[in-house]
Amino acid sequence: MEAIQRGGSLGGVLGTAAEKAAAHYGREEALLARLARHDPALAAKMAAQHAEALEIAGRAVECADQPGGDLPYLARRFHAIAQHNIIEEERDVFPAAERCLTREEWEDVGDAFSSGSS
Repeated sequence: MEAIQRGGSLGGVLGTAAEKAAAHYGREEALLARLARHDPALAAKMAAQHAEALEIAGRAVECADQPGGDLPYLARRFHAIAQHNIIEEERDVFPAAERCLTREEWEDVGDAFSSGSS
């Protein structure tokens, strides 16, 4: 909201948010890949949420310059999905990973996170 108040467009702000979300989700791929060995359904659910959030953000950015478009709806939807994903990660993913992942898997996750790859 602050960026919009400083003169940024909703489409521009959403584009920046989408880029940051994509980078964040990319770093989480290593964790989800290791978690999938222990809880494939949970890992798949989180990956699907990431994909949905990025798809909606992409659609929003595409329609940013179209008058009368769905930009406000898509921006709210992106925010809701991203926020819901954070809640589920805190509630479900991180506790499951702490229970299931081995020391070696955590080291792999840390290495991948540091290098920015999965």
